[in-house]
Amino acid sequence: MSSSVSSASVTAGSTEQVSVGVDELIVGRPLQFPVYDDHGVLLLAEGQLITGDFKQKLKSHRMGSVKLSAADAARCTLRNVAAPTAPLSVSIDTELAKKIDAVIDGGLMQVSNKGPAVKSNIVYLGRKAYDKNQRKELLSQHDKNSTALGQLMTEALHGNCLDGTCVSMMAAEYLKQMTTDVDNTLTSTADLMKDESIIARSVEVSLLAMALGVEMGLDAGNIRDLGMIGLVHDWGMMKVPAEIRNLPRRHTPLEQVEIKKHPIHSLEMLQRVSSLPSIVPVVAYQVHERVNGKGYPRGRRGLSIHIFARILQVADTYVALTTAKPYRPPLMPYAAMECMVRQAREKMICPDAMKAMLKVMGLFPLNSFVQLSDGSIARVLRRNHDHYTQPIVQRLQTPAGEPVDPNDLEQILDLKDNPIQVRQALPTPGKNEVSLSAEHQAWHC
Repeated sequence: MSSSVSSASVTAGSTEQVSVGVDELIVGRPLQFPVYDDHGVLLLAEGQLITGDFKQKLKSHRMGSVKLSAADAARCTLRNVAAPTAPLSVSIDTELAKKIDAVIDGGLMQVSNKGPAVKSNIVYLGRKAYDKNQRKELLSQHDKNSTALGQLMTEALHGNCLDGTCVSMMAAEYLKQMTTDVDNTLTSTADLMKDESIIARSVEVSLLAMALGVEMGLDAGNIRDLGMIGLVHDWGMMKVPAEIRNLPRRHTPLEQVEIKKHPIHSLEMLQRVSSLPSIVPVVAYQVHERVNGKGYPRGRRGLSIHIFARILQVADTYVALTTAKPYRPPLMPYAAMECMVRQAREKMICPDAMKAMLKVMGLFPLNSFVQLSDGSIARVLRRNHDHYTQPIVQRLQTPAGEPVDPNDLEQILDLKDNPIQVRQALPTPGKNEVSLSAEHQAWHC
């Protein structure tokens, strides 16, 4: 894009150079110092503005990162902002699996509401900020529940018989919090997800699935069942050898077979947990099935997959895409939603559950970061009903990059009623998120 310069001239007259991902660059921010590529080629002169065209040109040249001065990196990205909180079939012919298949095929697990839909009791809070006391209570619950679930999973892993009453109590507690404030409850997992353990991910899947169930008109009993299944559905992953789970590369076909055995492991482990509804192990066994028949462990399709499993599959997909793997970075929340919209179109995930997902999270998901059309930076605070692209946001920075008072309620904007709109999605500070590349599309979309 410009002439090459020596490494000495790269640093001359500027501060220390740091590598910055192209997705991190905030459009409209002025540069004090030049921008270079990793080989010292000048890309943009000092004093210029970062533009959308500039970012697109970098991407068209397959440039994932550029070199900025440390001062520009602090001002032109969110690095100085603290983060808020074709598949193989698996042949499993155990007697237990056959019994579960017979239950599903016999239609003995049909879902019907026995009480009023929880959705009728949900209060939409508009521009109201999150309640700090509720947030504190939620974080305490996550900590306590994660410890208890970890102990249960370890005991089940060793073949011990357990009482699962506490799992039901966890789901009931989370439902109570959700009826008070769904958005606060969902975003409270941001700090928990710094721990990328099976339990931490399962808590996030559980809460998101419960919110989808609320949106889809389920009653309290059904939503509690969804929550319980989400909390325990992936226990079987602990029986997959750690050297396979934690490989820093894509799994080979043979290794994928081992991964795809984990639903049957979960099923077997949950058989030893008493006081759980009979539906819990059945649905846990099905969560990784795909609507188009390309999931596992049985390759079931469409309505032969339990509705709870279809809902949980959507929640699990979002959490998986936005969680770092040993072989890839996490997707930005907006990019994950893009990917999932494509998956719903291809019937990889349930379209009805995906519609609920858009209503619950929006196209710019809760807790994600965006730049607004006036140049300011904001965090998505709340959903906005059917206005998927116009969330309720809270400003974090002025257009010049100055921090705003987090307690100033005037900085909470309803974009549905505002000429200011979202200009671009941004990565979450500190998470090294990436946009939806061709490689990610090949893997997931």
